[in-house]
Amino acid sequence: MKCYGCFKPINTGTYCTKCKAELFNGRNINQLNFDIKEFYEYRQSQAPRISISGVQDKISLKLEGNDLLPTDKNGTYILKPVPATQLQHSEDIVANEHLSMQLSKQIFKIPTAANAIVHFRNGDMAYLVKRFDYAKDGSKLDQEDFASIIGMSEETDGQNYKYDSSYEAIASAIQNVVATSSMSIEDLYLRIILNYLIGNGDAHLKNFSLYRPEGRSDYTLTPNYDLLFSGYHIHEMFGVMGLELFESYETKSYGALGFYSLEDFEAFAHLFKIPSSRMIKIYKLIFSSASKAEQMIENSFMTDNGKEAYLKNFHNRLKNGLAYTMKEPGFEFESILKPLADDFLRMV
Repeated sequence: MKCYGCFKPINTGTYCTKCKAELFNGRNINQLNFDIKEFYEYRQSQAPRISISGVQDKISLKLEGNDLLPTDKNGTYILKPVPATQLQHSEDIVANEHLSMQLSKQIFKIPTAANAIVHFRNGDMAYLVKRFDYAKDGSKLDQEDFASIIGMSEETDGQNYKYDSSYEAIASAIQNVVATSSMSIEDLYLRIILNYLIGNGDAHLKNFSLYRPEGRSDYTLTPNYDLLFSGYHIHEMFGVMGLELFESYETKSYGALGFYSLEDFEAFAHLFKIPSSRMIKIYKLIFSSASKAEQMIENSFMTDNGKEAYLKNFHNRLKNGLAYTMKEPGFEFESILKPLADDFLRMV
């Protein structure tokens, strides 16, 4: 048996002690007391009142005793089932998001919203994430996504506004509004690389936010949320991310290849003055953790076909994207990361 939170082996129950403490205040929760049909009936009845953003079907839950119960206000969890809309391989979307979030937390060491797999009454899986935007006394924490911070909306910028920007714009906004911006820039940088490696083409402006944690007066990035290997469900070109990396700058490598490689990510780090020592530490983590990431993918709750696709995409983007540099004359660039990348490529 393995924990439905972190995948670690357990002898009995559904969650390990650590995940129970993080998710459910140490309680042994029961299986959901409703099925997916009742989920959609409740979702429909609450549609005018539920304020959770996004288009994927979801409802809010609260913990009462050992039960997670639907609620239309002050819910501390969000529940997402397999979507009713027809997507490619939709049966894997729950396990896909759970795996992606666990990679963020366990492998990439990024602050990540607590999450797990739960089961409906009939045994079907659903994805559960614990909300991080409430204080212990139940009050709402200040939070704002980057579409709002940058000042982009559907009214002013059109239907595609969430995607008509760049990660450079997010990083620049962080520099303007976050007191400890250098730490948050590094955090953002690692999140961008993660989204690239897992093939998350939906990492748009509203999927990055700032908040003021309980007990603090300053703003920082929220824990990571809404992570998915989107290319498994919606066909996307190699190298696609939710946003462009730069506002207008283009490396010689990108101009020739049409996708991001080591030169682009190193240029981004230089643009925002991430110290060389920190860049090297980040890439050592990424390259040294590749085998652990692949083991986690194999140990996930995705189907065998889903695992194979996830592994192939992750390995391809790591080897032929992030670690790749063009060898042709005229494309050389002064890289502090290339020796690390070359060492990694020699081993795979």
